[in-house]
Amino acid sequence: MEEAKRISVDVVTWNSMAYVPNLLASLREQDMAGFTVTMVDNASTDGTLAWIQTNHPEVALLRNFRNQGFSRAYNQAISLAFSRWGDAPLESRYVLVANPDIEFAPNALRQMMAVMDAEPDVAVCGPMLLRCYMEAGSDEDRHEVVRTNVIDSTGLQIRKTRRVVDRGAGQEHNGQFDLGTEVFGFSGACVMFRASALLASKLAGELFDEDFFAYKEDVDLAWRMRRLGFKARFVPSAVAWHHRRVPSAPGAGWVRSFTRRRSRSPFVKFLSTRNHGWVILKNDTVGNLLLHLPWWLLYELAKAFACLFSWSSLKGEVASLAGISRMLRKRAELVKRAKVGGVAIRTWMT
Repeated sequence: MEEAKRISVDVVTWNSMAYVPNLLASLREQDMAGFTVTMVDNASTDGTLAWIQTNHPEVALLRNFRNQGFSRAYNQAISLAFSRWGDAPLESRYVLVANPDIEFAPNALRQMMAVMDAEPDVAVCGPMLLRCYMEAGSDEDRHEVVRTNVIDSTGLQIRKTRRVVDRGAGQEHNGQFDLGTEVFGFSGACVMFRASALLASKLAGELFDEDFFAYKEDVDLAWRMRRLGFKARFVPSAVAWHHRRVPSAPGAGWVRSFTRRRSRSPFVKFLSTRNHGWVILKNDTVGNLLLHLPWWLLYELAKAFACLFSWSSLKGEVASLAGISRMLRKRAELVKRAKVGGVAIRTWMT
């Protein structure tokens, strides 16, 4: 183990060839060298794995022979990071989870690590995440990346309905989020964890809940870490760009939100619906749900109505009910270990 490498950048790929070259190029351009990169490939068929092996031999690669889902793959990468660090103090080691469609500004990693080093009570931090997209170039086989000034996320916000959205999403960035404030948590698209806090947040032996497979596993972990007493800090001086295909819209009404959901694939709608119920069952308190019953119940009724027009969402609701016993066991473990009660969590619910 090299002492200087205190950050483990962990990425899960699945047919991500369109984005991986730009991600790795941005990591090569970082103004610090104290990090390693681990990529877990979930059985890509588009040449992602071979390209990384040929062009970036410095990247540690783990290959899954079938798609294990984001939760399990991230857990694999993080376990490798812990094994690399051995007996090193985990309070000063950091795990950076990033989607393959992220691109970093040259000082992003250094800025996030500086905040974590300076504020030992902060367990999680995240960057100013802006949106970018690919635009066809003059050569039809070549695409240019356009980095915008439109905010993708400055952290997660949780509503009284239990809908979780990206703070500031869709707004033009003009300095309104330049203050490094505490937030509820961060999207799994790009988030840095203090390794010691992450290890302490294991539930049923897992960091990201592998029952979730993908979608809302980041919300589940953010909520859990809040219940365990850990703080999350937004770092506006760290900037990254995200090729988000289905942007979050915090200000959108329920009708617009459900309309946007129709553009998702059937599998994504199934996972999103199922995991929404599991997140609440695992992490919420009875008192908070009762206090917010009018908002939560109306939202759930609207979701149930929308399910009538989506077989995938309906199957997600049924699967959510089928997993109740597993989620209750995990909830019981969390309740025993929780350091923060419903009153403190309620302050984050708007």
